[in-house]
Amino acid sequence: MPPVNPLLLFGSLVLAVVLVLIGFWLGRRRAATRRIVEIPPLVDDDDRQRIVGLLQSLARWTNEYSGNVSTYQSDLQQISNDVRQSLSAAQRDRQSASGRDDAQVLGDARMMTLISQIMGTNEELQSRLHAAEKQLEEQTQQIESYLTEARTDGLTGLYNRRAFDRKLDEMFAVYRGGGSSFVLILVDIDHFKSINDNYGHPVGDMVLQRLASLLESNLSDAKMVSRFGGEEFAILMDIPLRMAADRMNKLRKLISEEPIQTGSESINVTMSVGLSEPRDDLVIGPIVRRTDEALYCAKNRGRNRVYFNDGSGPQLVGAPEIARS
Repeated sequence: MPPVNPLLLFGSLVLAVVLVLIGFWLGRRRAATRRIVEIPPLVDDDDRQRIVGLLQSLARWTNEYSGNVSTYQSDLQQISNDVRQSLSAAQRDRQSASGRDDAQVLGDARMMTLISQIMGTNEELQSRLHAAEKQLEEQTQQIESYLTEARTDGLTGLYNRRAFDRKLDEMFAVYRGGGSSFVLILVDIDHFKSINDNYGHPVGDMVLQRLASLLESNLSDAKMVSRFGGEEFAILMDIPLRMAADRMNKLRKLISEEPIQTGSESINVTMSVGLSEPRDDLVIGPIVRRTDEALYCAKNRGRNRVYFNDGSGPQLVGAPEIARS
């Protein structure tokens, strides 16, 4: 293994801490300055405390490592001074004929001692560097794990509600700034309570996992697919509203025609879908409300169908007889 540059590793440690602290500070600043709509933070208070504790530990350890490097540099400087003094003394002694042999022996012995000290110091620092790299890797993995948990739904592996709200906030800000539009999609599994009641919650969980997989694989170009809560999913796409509605209708039919296998059970699952997009909205609320209205129509006018709301009211995708198929 090639020798590790202590200054380079130390610089990397400091940079890592600074970047994480900057990201944490920006996240808090962003949450504090929201005025249009209140969005749940990506990292809640408990997660924040855990991450801050890790950062404090990392900072203490970084300071300790900095002290190790400084001590190492001081030791090398002292040894270097000793080498110079030993060489000077040996040179003076060699100028005297009577002390030449004795000086040579003493000088060689002194040099060997100093070289041994340098080797010992290098080995000690190398050992500390290996331990430092391992500890840095472990703490980095812990921070990544906490951040992943804060963004991910534990059952389905999709993004969770907090991550979705944050993404929706970002995309709406881009839209309000003159950027591209987007489509908000809400998906609800039909009669999910009956699935839990008839087959049990473990089977219900398997249905959620399977549907999440289908949504994610069939909507790979979506900006985000998330579990919104319970049996509801939320999706963000950056394509026209009618195109998104047609795609969701095709996916609805695909899912309704292919029973989900859950061990020994084969369960027919259908879903209702509502879609909307920004209009002349100043805040996010009306977009969510229009999408909810479209989903409400899909659920209350027969289920297993897709409604979109372009601002003129919920409209069924396809003819009613097609939607019932």
